[in-house]
Order: sequence, then C-alpha cells, then structure tokens
Amino acid sequence: MARRYDKRFRGLGRLDNAWIRRCLLVLLREAGGGRLPPMVIDAPAGTGRFTDRLRAAECAVVHLDLSVEMLAEARRKHGSGAYLVGDVLRPPLVAPPDAVVISFRFLQHFDAAGRVEALRGLARIARRAVVAYYPGWHYKMYLRRLRRRLGLPYRVIREHIPRNQVQAEVEAAGWRLLRLRRTLPLLSENVLLLLERAG
Repeated sequence: MARRYDKRFRGLGRLDNAWIRRCLLVLLREAGGGRLPPMVIDAPAGTGRFTDRLRAAECAVVHLDLSVEMLAEARRKHGSGAYLVGDVLRPPLVAPPDAVVISFRFLQHFDAAGRVEALRGLARIARRAVVAYYPGWHYKMYLRRLRRRLGLPYRVIREHIPRNQVQAEVEAAGWRLLRLRRTLPLLSENVLLLLERAG
C-alpha cells in the first residue's frame, strides 16, 4: 500500500500537487519570518511527499507517522534522516522554537470534534504550523451536491465547512489563524492554513 500511495498524483492531481508544494514553501517562508525554517516536522509524514523539496531548500525534515510501513517507504525513498513512529494526537516530541509542523491529508479523516483534537496534537509539537484543510470548496463537491439535489447518482460528498467554522475550530484548538490560502480555487480541495499557537 505504501508504495502505491504516491501514484494518485497524476493528471490534474499532479498539477494540484505542484501548486500545493509551491504554496507550502511560500507559507513556510512566512512562518520563518522571510526564510525557510531550519526544521520541518511532517505529521503524519506518509511516504515523505514534501521531503525532497524541503531538503533541497536545506530544511531538516522529521517524519512522524503511526504507520511503520509508511515510514519504511519514506526511508526507502529519501535515505537516512529522522523517522519517528508516533501518534499525532499524542506526539512523542516537542520541536525547537523555530521549527514548523506541517500536516496534509490528515484532517480530512475527522469530524469537527476530531479536527479540533488533531489540531491540538499539532500544537503540542510546534509553535507554528502549515495545515491542509479540506472544506469541500472545490468543483467536484459542488457538482456532487447538485447531482444529489437533482436526484442523480453521486459519489461521497465531503462535509462543507464554512470559513467561520474553520476559524472557530482553529481557535478552539489553541491556534491563531495567520493566513488562509486556497491552492487552486475551485480546482483543488486543499486549503492551506498558516497557524501560530495562541498564548
């Protein structure tokens, strides 16, 4: 499964992934005060989707994931480095003050209460974060909702999360929202949040 994980980035998915990487680097520079942070914790890391780009920019990458299989594939792809088995909800590490935690394809698995708990876990790792939200703002979700209204067959519909609810969940987890950036408006489900721990 781990070796097949990255094969979904084809066609429009590949374009979306390129834009996500670009937006991630922009937000990481903002989080680092104009330069990339010296350390990025990828949680959960999966197979290390961003590792090559981050290492090329001279960021140390810590891979945190609950799946030993995913971390083994990440190590196979990227070689030596920091690979930690652990739960994002109960993280086994606290990063240095200038590190940033990133989290992609994680919050989509939770309801509102679960997202808040996951965000709290990320807040235990680092003071700043770049987190991908999946609020159902892209064209596939709008088309699926239309098909449902028309009584036509439709695939699974992701929960629609209004912007004020995104803000409320972030604040409930102890973060401040510094920036919300849509990677490819309407075409991508990824909405990136730059967060700073409150207090």
